[in-house]
Amino acid sequence: MSIVYLIPGNLSSSNYGVKEIKRRENLLKKWSYDPSKIKVFDVPNGGSSIESTYEEVASIIPAVDRLAELTNFEKIDGAIIGCFGDPGLDVFREMFDFPIVGPAQSTMHTACQLGHKFSLITIFDSMIHMGHKQAHEYGLSHHLSSVRAINIPVLELLNDLDFTFNKLKKLGKKIVKEDRADSVLFGCMTMSFAGLEKKLEKEIGIPVLNAGRVALKTLESLISMKISHSETAYPYPKKLKNIKKNKIKISK
Repeated sequence: MSIVYLIPGNLSSSNYGVKEIKRRENLLKKWSYDPSKIKVFDVPNGGSSIESTYEEVASIIPAVDRLAELTNFEKIDGAIIGCFGDPGLDVFREMFDFPIVGPAQSTMHTACQLGHKFSLITIFDSMIHMGHKQAHEYGLSHHLSSVRAINIPVLELLNDLDFTFNKLKKLGKKIVKEDRADSVLFGCMTMSFAGLEKKLEKEIGIPVLNAGRVALKTLESLISMKISHSETAYPYPKKLKNIKKNKIKISK
């Protein structure tokens, strides 16, 4: 199976650089059933990080166009949107016939199989409402115990992993004692690729879900079962019926 992990922004131009893209690709290959068939791409004309609703919405069309471009020279059996906000998930599913997985949707539903309530750790206090909105849109509000913020910018999460972990541990203990959650979700892909979930799990005593890994395993399962999203739920736009699906660039 050939999988594309698409970061809906220009991570290459950030302080993390191209080496971070390669590091994430190597981690995904380590987690995968078929490591030779995973590739990570970013969006050259996208932003360096997504930390607001505006940035999330602005990322969608360039990311969809990028995936359409990739279909010209990559065999793609499925794709992951590399942002926990799942930006444009419905749009991607309308435009492409291979399975598209959103990390938030897949991880929230997985958490519901591990306990009654889950909590989400997001980036900033200003993003807490976004986590609640996502859970509501996915029909899981009654399973969401809390959304708490680490208040470290995305592009600083990997600078000092000890500092990041100590803040995660503090939040994790509050989530267990005060929010009574049964599991914790990393609500940011950079947080998920920091490699801290098992260490945190040992500290707080409940499952900690790495959204990158869950999204990958979800997609691999769909591909192996030869299942994709329903066209009745995500119909291809009628105005584009004369253009081959998977190839259209929306911005043109």
